[in-house]
Amino acid sequence: MCGACGSGRVRAPWEDTLGPPDPGAARRRAAALTRWLAPRRWRVAAWAGGYTVAGPIEALPPAGCVDEVVVRAGASLEVVDGDTLADAIVRVSVAALLDRAPLVLTGPEPGPARRLLVHGDVPVDVVPVGGPCWSVTRQGSSVPFGA
Repeated sequence: MCGACGSGRVRAPWEDTLGPPDPGAARRRAAALTRWLAPRRWRVAAWAGGYTVAGPIEALPPAGCVDEVVVRAGASLEVVDGDTLADAIVRVSVAALLDRAPLVLTGPEPGPARRLLVHGDVPVDVVPVGGPCWSVTRQGSSVPFGA
């Protein structure tokens, strides 16, 4: 159990390691998830232990990370449009669940290039580049995921 927030999270999920330190990042990821899940009328909100998820009729169990929300939804919806980090994180999680292929996430990342694991075993190479937009591609492809 985490001594800081009281949740079961001991280690930060992969999405917490992207972008500059920002207290509003979890809220933006929750908003991106809510936009993605709008056809199902699900709402996602950030909380200290991850995300609360509400369906059209009742609340669902809380999720510890973006990947848990995507797995519950089944990744059967259209991919979120947008070029923000929050939208890119949702696209990475959906793409990793759909075809389990290695991905590349490029954008204005302040940290070094590195490899993260999404859904526990799908590699995502984070590549810092200049410019304000984030993009997700399959490794070895120049076509953005979802295009």
